[in-house]
Amino acid sequence: MPELQLLGLAGNNPLGFLAALGAQAAAEHVGQSASLRWTDDPVPHAVLVVDVSVEAIAATALASAQRWLEGPVLAATVDQKLKLSPAAITQYLCDARSSPAVGVLAMCLVAENSLDNSGKAKPSDFYFTAGQMKFVSMAREILGGVTSEELVADMTLPWSYASTRPSLMWDVVDDRVYALSSANPSSDKKLTNPGAEALALLGLSRYPCFRSASGTATQGCFGSWKRGSFTWPLWGRPATIGVVRSLLAHASAPEPSNSESERQFRHRADQYRGWGITRVMQSQIRRSDQGGYGTFGPPRVIWQRD
Repeated sequence: MPELQLLGLAGNNPLGFLAALGAQAAAEHVGQSASLRWTDDPVPHAVLVVDVSVEAIAATALASAQRWLEGPVLAATVDQKLKLSPAAITQYLCDARSSPAVGVLAMCLVAENSLDNSGKAKPSDFYFTAGQMKFVSMAREILGGVTSEELVADMTLPWSYASTRPSLMWDVVDDRVYALSSANPSSDKKLTNPGAEALALLGLSRYPCFRSASGTATQGCFGSWKRGSFTWPLWGRPATIGVVRSLLAHASAPEPSNSESERQFRHRADQYRGWGITRVMQSQIRRSDQGGYGTFGPPRVIWQRD
């Protein structure tokens, strides 16, 4: 089976990782079985094992984006910040279930009866917007404005950061620390890569969230809302979508913080090798004290195959 080297989608960047999951989902919609793996380079990149062109994947991604724009999950009539009341959450999820092709995203954004202190929906840990930023309207602009050329470029070439369109802040370069800058970085104009942003939205549908005793629990995310982390695996063997879902669910344990978690982590790491995993990455999730804007911190390898 031919392989597509997606050199633009780096596995050590959450945005690149999510975008690769989105590219695999788009490839499946072409009607071809698509397997995903990662190279073992210092900066690993995605490889799709599929008998279609990258242009065909981009075309299908555009079609998927259009279905999402026309569906209930990102509708213009939805509260654009997803600050839904308990009854509105139930209705939102019911509407999503009536459109299974696009509705899965709803289960990755909010969870029934998982509420914040104001009694509104407590969203996924991947919800980094705050203040005047509106997640749904930003997602609509990303999906509605992306072009085939941008999708192909961001999958296959180094990212150019040439667009001023919205960003959902999943790129590690968004973590601009004021103390390490000569001027306040918040005054800089944020430049984005629309193709990667659009594919990452498609990839987000691989990360469901659930109600838990401590708030909304998002697969792969750990810790508190303000100081959490995201852990994700990279694997060297081609994996179908079903296998990828399993790897994301079972190979995302956070870095150990005490002797008991160290023991459990080592036990799981013994299984990683058999699953074909080559590295486990982790980035801090940081949210500002003023406004609660989220970013991913620099990625670290917390486990690597010998």
